[in-house]
Amino acid sequence: MRLMSFFITVLLGIHLTSCFWYFVAKLEGFSPDTWVTRNGYIDKDAGSMYFISLYWAVTTLSTVGYGDITAATELEMIYAIVWMLFGLFFFSFTIGSLTSMLSNIDTK
Repeated sequence: MRLMSFFITVLLGIHLTSCFWYFVAKLEGFSPDTWVTRNGYIDKDAGSMYFISLYWAVTTLSTVGYGDITAATELEMIYAIVWMLFGLFFFSFTIGSLTSMLSNIDTK
């Protein structure tokens, strides 16, 4: 049950991050420097924009960072840094929890 709630929390976090990633570009009025305009996504429908934002959130969280969708404005950079730091803490917590769980099983 604990593992299931953890995955639901992660999925919710990725969803919110995806939505805010698009919102950051919208806050800047889709200026030519935002990721939406720079990559030619300005004419895409809402579903495609969500999927592209979801892709960015997952690649950034998983530290893969392919580099095809990057932050260029200051607000995008700040948001990306916050998400990367969250990813760092997320993986640290996950590895620490798994290590603790395995050591408890080993002692039993």
